[in-house]
This record gives sequence, structure tokens and C-alpha cells, in this order.
Amino acid sequence: MLRNYLLVAWRNLLRNRTIGIINLFGLSISVAFCLLLFYHVRWEQSFDTFHVNKDRLFRCEMSTFRDGSEKSQLAFPLVAGPDLQRNFPEVAAVNRFQAGGRELVKAGDNVYEEKEVVRADANFFQLFTFPLLKGDVRTALAAPENVVLSATVAKKYFGEQDPVGQAIHLTNEPGRLYRVTGVAADAPANSSIQFGLVLPVMGADYQEDIKDGFNRMNDLLMVQLKPGVDRPAFEKKMNSWVRTYIGPYMDTVWYKAEPAPVRASYHWMLRPLAECHYSEAQGWGHYANAKMIYQLLCLVGVILLLASLNYLLVTVSNAASRSQEVGVRKVMGAGRGAIILQSWLETQLVVGLAVGFGLLLSWIAMPLLHVAIGSGVKFSSLSWIDVTLAAVVLAAVLAILAGYYPALLISRLKPLSVMKSFSSVRINPRFSRVLVVVQFTCCVVLMAAAYIISRQLSYVMNKDLGFDKNQVLIIHNPSWDRDFIHDTKEQMYAFAQSRPDVIAYSAMNGGPTGSHNRNGIIIDGKQEWYQMMQVDYNYFELLKLKLVAGRTFSRDFPTDTAVATRPCVVNEEMMRLLGKDAQLGVYNKALRGTIIGIVKDYNFESLSKKIEPEQHRLSAYYADLLFRIRGGNVAATINAFEKEWKRATHNYPFSYGFLDDSLRQRYEADLRAQHAMEWAGGFAILIACMGLFGLSAIAAANRTKEIGIRKVLGASVGELAGMLARGFLSMVMLAILIAVPLAWWGMNRWLADFAYHIDIQWWMFAVVGLMAVGIALATVSFQVLRAARANPIDALRSE
Repeated sequence: MLRNYLLVAWRNLLRNRTIGIINLFGLSISVAFCLLLFYHVRWEQSFDTFHVNKDRLFRCEMSTFRDGSEKSQLAFPLVAGPDLQRNFPEVAAVNRFQAGGRELVKAGDNVYEEKEVVRADANFFQLFTFPLLKGDVRTALAAPENVVLSATVAKKYFGEQDPVGQAIHLTNEPGRLYRVTGVAADAPANSSIQFGLVLPVMGADYQEDIKDGFNRMNDLLMVQLKPGVDRPAFEKKMNSWVRTYIGPYMDTVWYKAEPAPVRASYHWMLRPLAECHYSEAQGWGHYANAKMIYQLLCLVGVILLLASLNYLLVTVSNAASRSQEVGVRKVMGAGRGAIILQSWLETQLVVGLAVGFGLLLSWIAMPLLHVAIGSGVKFSSLSWIDVTLAAVVLAAVLAILAGYYPALLISRLKPLSVMKSFSSVRINPRFSRVLVVVQFTCCVVLMAAAYIISRQLSYVMNKDLGFDKNQVLIIHNPSWDRDFIHDTKEQMYAFAQSRPDVIAYSAMNGGPTGSHNRNGIIIDGKQEWYQMMQVDYNYFELLKLKLVAGRTFSRDFPTDTAVATRPCVVNEEMMRLLGKDAQLGVYNKALRGTIIGIVKDYNFESLSKKIEPEQHRLSAYYADLLFRIRGGNVAATINAFEKEWKRATHNYPFSYGFLDDSLRQRYEADLRAQHAMEWAGGFAILIACMGLFGLSAIAAANRTKEIGIRKVLGASVGELAGMLARGFLSMVMLAILIAVPLAWWGMNRWLADFAYHIDIQWWMFAVVGLMAVGIALATVSFQVLRAARANPIDALRSE
């Protein structure tokens, strides 16, 4: 019996090729789309879950409640780790480490720039599951001069030679050799901690750093609890100790001027390792926006719903053509259950084929996932258990959503009315209209979201940030050696002066390519914060910053480098913070500097943040050299700078970028959200149009005789087309009315994350609504015009 049902289902699929292709195509690409989103979500969820001790590993954070939300920082002093372990038997181990450092490494006669340098305690490879291919996990970092290389870096430095025992040295630590004591397997792509070199945290300045206590806080602190320790209970116990441990420092220097509620809320917390990448924090490698993960899961649900609704509409539109088949089956004795089972098995056949094609399409389209939302997932990194389970769940969900209603509808056909004169039946499923409204509601919401996100990102990309970001070449300085910085800078400046394609040059620390120094200041007894940037002469002129009062740094004023008066240039926000007591040319005790100039506020940060008070000072250390170059042959200019850089630095690696690209990187997460919404919106429109096409076929079939009569009575093609189209337009307009408040609410919440954002205007929804109406009209026009132009004799012949 089952074999017979499947055979009939296959024959029906072949006989109704158009309907079958529409259903199969719609479901296949829906499955592929959902699988791709599922792959990305599983990829994000897999971060840091490969560590054997992940359930007992926690990242320690200092947290306070400020401005209505919890603020956390990851930087701890070196003394905190040993003190914590010494005072709590529940702590099995601690590890202090710094990740993401940049160093110039000399191996043999070659110099390499490494961007993933980790400094960690000796038990780094015991706490974290990064297998050593060579060396002993217990001793590899036991001595200050030891170093462990990743497999890729070891091969880059030493080729096929055995790296263990080889010597390297860092250009920032002249005269000190490191000996390779281990080679580790490359960190997996789904690891927040990436490394090329791992050095001991106990370096040359270790003892001084220990003495500095809480005056030096640069290290992350990982805590491994012993088996069976209850984390919430331990946190409560730990914070009782923290109050005593940190209290004196808070009272004297650190949080002295903070409001009492902020001081009272200070605590340490332990965040599970596998959850760390969902918390955005400076110093941690990978960040996944939990909101975006949730949005992608919602998109999976929406696409599955749309795909199921599309199948329902197309299948129901074909029900009339199968009415005689159903009537014959019922006359021959088939019960309602048998008709339902037959229809449901046809759905399962289509769904099974769709899932198979969807899996194939998802494998082919995997590279598009990286282009669209920046995902790092690869098919080889996925678990076949996850993929199989996802496919089975998709098939089951689609089978229930898409198979139930058509089976019930077809089974309700009455054999007498079907068989009488072998006429087709009139099918008028009111529920189908509801389905179209739901489909287009989802479409309009997604279209509005994509449009508003696009407008917002266009706004932040083109907003006047207070400076000229175009054509500014940034050359990254890899060394902190004072003599190297001075000599290299002067040689590159001299080279720039000789080039007609270079307009201006300067240097800076911080900005979009580095971290600011964030300093505290007490104003009227209250703790405030500001950013401090180190800049060189001509910095303000190069960026075309507007001077409000005073002057900028100049070589004509030797006092600009005076240590006693500490001249500085501040922005308007800093002057507002300092208040009326701040004056040009007068030493300011709170700021510990003499303000010589005020520049108009400008924004190096993401526009999700407000402009903060900022101070600029001259310095001997610069992480970036800036050159404003002319447009035209930019490639030739960069090549010339590269040759000069290698000559001046004796072949140091040349690393460069452009200021506008660096600023754009701050919006990568938002750009990924835009791309995801655009792809989802376009896909939803495609599915909805297929469903609307199916409903228009139903309408044309149901009103065939009415159209024939109207044509005989003199109705024109245009009048008939308008009559048929009005019904569809009313459904689309209802969908727009439902979608607009939903989209307005959702996008207002999204825009709230930006300190500077567009206002949602009524015309934005009007644009999206007109697009939806146009798409709907284009979709139904084929069936409408076909029905309106049909020969009325054919429609009335049976009457």
C-alpha cells in the first residue's frame, strides 16, 4: 500500500511539472537558506567549547553598575591571580595572560611581524586545550627565556628544521634571546584566543609590575575551579574577600570620587569561558553579537514559515485540477484517511527532495555566507550529527506546516459534486488569503528593516566626523624603541617632503587603529573620564580639524615640549567638562596640563558612542605614521613608501592601511546585519511572490465563468484585470498596515544603540510599501491578464 502511494505521488509530481518545480524550487532554496543560517549560528556557538576544562574555566571581570547597566573590564593587576589562588582552596589554578600583542621577531637573518603574540603563565597549555606537537606542557613556559611557537609560525621561521632549541629575539627587547621550547598546534578557527608566539608573563619587568600592584592593570585573569565547586556560591564568597582586598585602594585613589552607588556595586564576577565571546570587551579576541544570533534564528523561523505558506498556496491552487482524481478515489471506496495520507506522502516526497537539494545548495553557497555576513564557518568544521539533525528537523517542520492543510482541504471534496458532469470544483480557501497577508507582512517588515539599516549606515559612513578621512595613508610602526621611532619617523618625513604626491604628514597613537589612553579626572568632587591621544606636529592640519581657539602644536614654540607645563590641545567636550575655570594658556590642576588650543569636536569612535572629552599631547612614541596623499596613481605611491620603509628600517615588514577603511571596520557588525537583512528580504520577497502567484491561479480558476459572462456583456480586458487585481492589492495593503508598526517598533529599538542616528520618517515606509505593491502587481499580472484575455466561449461551454 505504501509503495503504491509513493508511486502515485511520484507520478503526480511528474504530471504536474510546473507546480512541482515551483514547490521544489521554493522549498529547496528555503532549506538551503535556513541551513546556511543554522551553520553560522552553530559556528558562533562552538567558540571556545573545544577546551577539555571549559566547564570549570572562567574569565574574571571587574564590574560595576553605572548609568543603568553593568560595566565590566578585563584588565587585572599581576598580583590578583596569585592572591586569589592563595586565599581560596576552591581555585584549582589561575592563568594571567595578554593576547593579541604585536611584535617584530628576528629569526636568523629575517625579521617578521607577528600580530598574535600571547604572554601567559607557565600553565597556559595545561588550562587551555592547545596540544603541543613538540615540548612538555609542564615546562615549555617555565623559564622567562622560553617561547612556544605555533606550527605555522615555526615552519615560517625554520622551514623543515627542528625549531626546538632554536633562538629568536624581539626587536623591542634588544639583547635578550628566547629559546624555542615547544611547538603547539595552530589554535582552531573557533578559538577566541589566537597565537603565533606564546611567551612567559614573567618577563624582564615582572618584579616591578608586581610591586606596582593595582597601578598596573594589563592582564586577563582566567580561573579554573575545582570539580564540584558551585560558581554562584563561590562568587559570593570571593566578593566578601574582594571588599577587603581592594577596599583601601578604592578609598585612596581609584574610585575615590565615584558616587556611592557605583562604589557599592563594585564586584568581581566569573564568566564561563564558552560565554565570553558574547560579551564585547577590549582584550578578548572574538566577539559575537548575541542580538544578531537571535535575529538570525528568527530569520530561520520566518523563512520556514514563508516557505511552508508558499507550498500551501501553490498546492491549494492545484487542488481544483485534481478534484476529479479525488472524486474517483472516493467513489472507488477510498476513505478520507487514505486521501489525507496520499496527499501527505506527496508532500513528504517533495520535502525530502527539497531537503536533499537544499543540503547540496548550502554546500555550494557556503562561500556566500562569508561574503554576506562575514562568517568563518566551513563545511569541514561542521559536525555531521548537527547537519543531519538540522536536515531531519527541517523536513519534519516542513512536513507538518506544509502538508497538513492541503491534505485536509483535498480530502473534504465531495465525490458527487466532483463527478457530476466531470466538472472541476470551485475551491475558495479563505485561509489562503490569510496566508498571503502573513507572507507579505513578513516581507514588508524585512524590506523596511533592510532599508532603514541601509539608510543608517549610509548616514554614519557619510556623516561629517569633524575631520577629512579621505586619502590618508597609515603606516603602522611595529617598534617601541625610542631611537628606532625617532630615526624612522624623520627618514619617512624627509621622504614625504620629496614627494609631490604627498600633501602632509604627521603621526599619532590611538585613533581608529589603536587604543586610547583612558584617564580619570576629578571635577567638582566627581570622577570623570577622558581620552588622551599622543600626536605629532601637523596632526590637526593633516586631518583638517577646525581650530576653535588658541593654536596647535608648533616647532616655533619650544615650550610645547616642556614637561613642567605639559602643553595640550583639547576638544570642545573637554572644555565643557572642565567648566569655567579652564582658560587658555593657564595651567589646569585637574587636567595636569596647560591648554594651548581648542579644536572642534571630532569622532574617531563608532557613532554608537557619543564624543568624549579628549586631550592631545606631543610624544616621542607613535604607533602610526600618517600621510595625506593625492589621488591618482595610489598604488605607485604605496610602492614608493614600501621601498623607502624597508630601506629605512633595514627590511622590516611594511604594514599599512587607509584611515577611511579603519573607520569602516568599526561598523562591520552592523554591515553584516544589513547584508543579512537584505538577503533575507530578497529571499522572502521571492517566496511570497511564488505564493501570490499560486493564489492568483486560484482566483483565476474560481472566477472563470464570471469572467466569461462579464466579457460577453461587454467588459474590457482592462476592467477585468482591474477587478481581479483589486482583491490582491487589498491583501497587500492590509499586510503593509500590519507591518508598518511592527517595523517601526523593531527599528527604533535597533537605532537606540547609536548615539547619532537617523529619524524614522513616514516616507520610508511609503517607499517600501510602493515597492511591495509594485512587486505584487508584477507577480499577479500574468494570471490576471491570462484570465482576462481568455475566450469566454471556453468558460461558458459547460453551461
